[in-house]
Amino acid sequence: MFRLIKSLLCMALFAGIAYLGHPFLLAKAADFLIKQDALKPADVIVALGGEETERVEYAVALYKDGWAKKDRIIMTGGPVVWKYTAAGLMKEYAEYLGVGSRSVLLAEKSRSTEADAKYVKEILVGHGYKSIILVTSPYHSKRASIIFAKVLGSDVKIINAPVEKSWFKVHEWWKRDRDRDVALSEYSKFIRLLLFGVNKTAPVNSL
Repeated sequence: MFRLIKSLLCMALFAGIAYLGHPFLLAKAADFLIKQDALKPADVIVALGGEETERVEYAVALYKDGWAKKDRIIMTGGPVVWKYTAAGLMKEYAEYLGVGSRSVLLAEKSRSTEADAKYVKEILVGHGYKSIILVTSPYHSKRASIIFAKVLGSDVKIINAPVEKSWFKVHEWWKRDRDRDVALSEYSKFIRLLLFGVNKTAPVNSL
């Protein structure tokens, strides 16, 4: 416990120093959260639940450009209210944008990125898919890539494709409330991931 507290205090001190006098380091801190690969065709596109519309819009754009070899998009995200799930709402929006209903598969039980990976894996195994394009927001992309790599294993090729035109911007992110809040929140989740690893069996309630 003492070691954990010491590590957190050191990180807090580093963050304070960076915030006060080192914009370059702060920019690099945001860059650290982002994982982007060269775009290549994959069997399916996976759009993770979260945000309002940007992840669906980018996934649909990739789909329409022909990057999904099996002509499928997997939407993730569990219950929102009453009978509605995030994945279901994402599907409705994708259909509104011109994607056929049969082209969208749902992983709609998840309440966390780890659970997203778990339920996506079930779909991949069931359909024999071996590669995915993973779509999420930039600030979430590195953590998501680590979690999916751990859960899916080496049998599935992951191509990380964070949203290109996201509201989140690396440039001077610490000066904007929304960008700052989401970056700091993501770092806290990243610390948890580094300390405790990926929980492959018990979904947690934090996206």
